[in-house]
Amino acid sequence: MPSSSATATATYVYGVVKAKERAEQGPAIGGEPVEVVAHEGVAALVSRVPGEELEAGREELLTHSRVLEEALRQGAVLPMKFGVVMPSDEVVRSDLLEAHHDELLRQLGELEGKVELNVKGIYDEAAVIREIVAEQPEIAQLRAAIAGKPEDATYPERIRLGELVAQALEAKRAHDEEAIVSRLSPHAIGVDVGPPVHERMAVNGSFLVAENTVEEFDAELERVATENAERIRFKETGPLPPHSFVELSVEG
Repeated sequence: MPSSSATATATYVYGVVKAKERAEQGPAIGGEPVEVVAHEGVAALVSRVPGEELEAGREELLTHSRVLEEALRQGAVLPMKFGVVMPSDEVVRSDLLEAHHDELLRQLGELEGKVELNVKGIYDEAAVIREIVAEQPEIAQLRAAIAGKPEDATYPERIRLGELVAQALEAKRAHDEEAIVSRLSPHAIGVDVGPPVHERMAVNGSFLVAENTVEEFDAELERVATENAERIRFKETGPLPPHSFVELSVEG
């Protein structure tokens, strides 16, 4: 028999939405079209991929996010993490949509009209060090004692200084994180505070916000940013699909 040159494909899953008429979306991963697999009121946004593993390249990650953000503009979406690949549409229908039907409907209802906003605050390094030196006499004294002296001759003091600065920075970060989150939380329905990505990160928080109160949230964030303008630089990302607030995780 002649061999087939066709490549077997699998089904990549972006997220779950309510089954309804949907506007056409931009191209999916690999330039494939976004398709819909539906079952009793819920639907998975999918596309064809070669094989059952997908490389997490920059283009693939960006496309995954874009597909979900376009879907969000048409209603609630439960985003799947990157890389969920299932053998076929039939498996998507049986193992995802049928198996978790009631839970998917519940979460879609709860998240209707809500979006995620991610807020990161990054310290100005020079400013925060000035604060720490001003607030911690032992640190100020150690800095003055080793200033201009050879590193070898002051090695123990430099180690101690580094430890004290690290401790003071962590205490300041915890205080600032609590203060920032407490200011923004009243304008959000849910809060998920993540760990800092690096030592200069003051806050890394995700907030579930009703679409009709995003402007109120942004106004409060602007006030917080203005009050901290000389010491913390804020970056808000969103509106996003509610990645941090979806409870169901389905492995591919």
